[in-house]
Amino acid sequence: MQLKVWMADWQMECCGTPFRKNSEVSWRLRPATDVEWLDTVLGDGVAATIDAVEDHHGGSDGPPTVATVVSIDTVHCRFAPEPVAGSGIVTAVDEAKRWNSDMGDRRFAGFLLRVRTMEPDGR
Repeated sequence: MQLKVWMADWQMECCGTPFRKNSEVSWRLRPATDVEWLDTVLGDGVAATIDAVEDHHGGSDGPPTVATVVSIDTVHCRFAPEPVAGSGIVTAVDEAKRWNSDMGDRRFAGFLLRVRTMEPDGR
């Protein structure tokens, strides 16, 4: 099964481990809450496409989700101090680094990820 996952900048910078496309990861995922602001910066409907949020700091008591990373996109946007409507830029990358540079006046906000989990039958 494929999932779309949001990983906030501070989650990676605090406790994250860099990863690449096609690498296996083991993350605690929780329901996609507090992502509505992505609709403001990227366009209406983006938040509804996010299945889960990666969370190193609690919020999920379940077992880690083991998955293969299918795609990695960085998200940059302006803040003034709230997210600025329409200012989001999504960039495909091959690697999620722990520290990511800003793009001019657009601050690194996090990663939009597609991951593939194993099906219950082991495929």
